[in-house]
Amino acid sequence: MMIRLFVLLSVAAAVITALVPVDRGCRQYCKKWRPNDEERPAYCCDDGLIQPQPTETNNRGDCPDIRTHCLRFKGPPNVCAHDGFCPSHQKCCWDTCLDHHTCKPAQFPH
Repeated sequence: MMIRLFVLLSVAAAVITALVPVDRGCRQYCKKWRPNDEERPAYCCDDGLIQPQPTETNNRGDCPDIRTHCLRFKGPPNVCAHDGFCPSHQKCCWDTCLDHHTCKPAQFPH
């Protein structure tokens, strides 16, 4: 009787685990940019591939304006979750074309 109960509970736990999505590899979520006042969905912006995790910092300057058109890239973009992923002269900013935050040159007011 105890074995049947154990098997039944094990199967139930396996089914529940399979039905509930769990993102075990995401260390940090960010909000996507959306025009106007549209809802900004969250996405995994740090999947844990960069080791060790950079210290969260706030680099000087501001993000450049969000582009409405896409440019060609000369190399792979440096995706980020916060400024700590970027060199000190760059900011972690939303990129519409990549649909992800990337390191971009910081802008400074004149």
